[in-house]
This record gives sequence, C-alpha cells and structure tokens, in this order.
Amino acid sequence: MAINELGNYLRARRQAVSPTDVGLASESGRRVVGLRREEVADLAGISSDYYLRLEQGRDTNPSNQVLKALAKALLLDEEASSHLQRIADPQPHRSFAPLPGDLDDSVFDFLAGFEHMAAYVINGCQDVLACNDRANRLLPYGFYVGANLFDALFHDITKEVLPNWDHHVLIGISSLRARADPDDPRLHELVGRLLVTQPEFAELWGRHDVGLPPNGVGTAHVEGFGLVEMQWQNLAVPADPRLLLVAHFAEPGTVAAYALASLGD
Repeated sequence: MAINELGNYLRARRQAVSPTDVGLASESGRRVVGLRREEVADLAGISSDYYLRLEQGRDTNPSNQVLKALAKALLLDEEASSHLQRIADPQPHRSFAPLPGDLDDSVFDFLAGFEHMAAYVINGCQDVLACNDRANRLLPYGFYVGANLFDALFHDITKEVLPNWDHHVLIGISSLRARADPDDPRLHELVGRLLVTQPEFAELWGRHDVGLPPNGVGTAHVEGFGLVEMQWQNLAVPADPRLLLVAHFAEPGTVAAYALASLGD
C-alpha cells in the first residue's frame, strides 16, 4: 500500500463531513474542520483508540465490517466506499495500468472505425494509449499516444476555452483516485510531477475525492468553426477494466457535427 494511504483517506473524508450532516449539534466556536476522530469512532461503533491507530497507520488491517461502518459514518457513496475497500485490502496479485505502446494495432483499427467521432483509449492514470486521427486533430496537444490528459487539462488554451475548468480538474482527480492502483509506479510519477508543477492540482489532490468519470459536455476550438460544444461518453472496455474508451460526438446537423466531420477530411 502507498504510505498510509488508508489513514490519509480517512482523515480527508472526516474533514469533509459537517457535524450537522450526521445529526450532531453544531457547536459555537468549534475549531475542528469536519468531524473529530472520536465522533467518527462513535458513529462507526469502534473505539477512539482503534480509529486513531487506523488514521496513524499503526493498524492497516480493518475488517470488512469496520470498513462498512466507517463508510457509513463518513457518508461515502458507492465509488468512495469501493475505494476505501481497495486501499485497505489491496489484491495480492495485481497488474498495473497498461502504458503507451502496450496496445496492439487492432485497437487503432477499431478506433479508426469511429467515422463521426473523436475517440481515444486511456488507462487509469489518464495516459492516452490509442486514438483515432479525428481525436488527434481535435486536440493536437492532448490526444496523441503518450500524452496525459492532465497535461492537456492544465494547458493554457484549455484553461481559456473550457467552461467550468476547475470543475473538470476536480472530476479528473476524482477519477484518477477511483481508477488508478494506489501502488502503481506510474501513478506516483504522475502525481509527484503534478504536485510540484500545478498548484491547483496539489490543492485538490489533498481532498481525496473519489468518483468515476461522468459523461459530459466540453468546448473545443476547431479551425474554421471557432469554439464548438461537443458531448463525450465514457465506455468501459470489458476485455480490460483498466482501460476506458472516450468518444466525443455531436448531434447530427449541428455546427459541432460539421466541425467534427471537417476533422476527418
């Protein structure tokens, strides 16, 4: 397990819960951010000393019953609860995320068949492993084999044109925690670099938010069309759950659809 990943996660989620959220009285002059350790322990039905050992990393083997009780006490949703289970009880035999160059040519041939969409495949660390030509032309600085979506997200152009940019950063970070193995060396390399180079990333990474990537709407600049709004869908790859297929598309007959079509010319 990464260095006290369980304790860091419990602490961050404890600080994100307001006492009133769990039926506790709001105290005047309260200086603690979120819940106190003993409050979490009481809500979970465990001793304060045991909970302290969990946060400090002195006990790293809580039972499933304790994990479920903690998830309920901290108001964790399904994705966050699954993440808690995963970092507390990692699988003994794991295969880390595929890297650029690991996918065979058949994947690229498959993506080429997305004639009206910009499509690409990413791993849990948001590395682009494969993409079609339309995706590369849509975002040359972000959609190419070997790119990382965080580098594209923090690019000056993206910050300028993407509405609710900070929200998209939070979604990306939440997805990174949900999909990447906490012990993956590639994850450590990526996070270490972003913590040093991107202050916004460092601030949000410390929140320990977890969530699977949603489908959504984004804005891109297409030459001859200007800024156009496109939708995207995230599709799981049944053959390899470590991979995600992302497809950008537009409603037929819209300006965005014509813009996408122009990228295939």
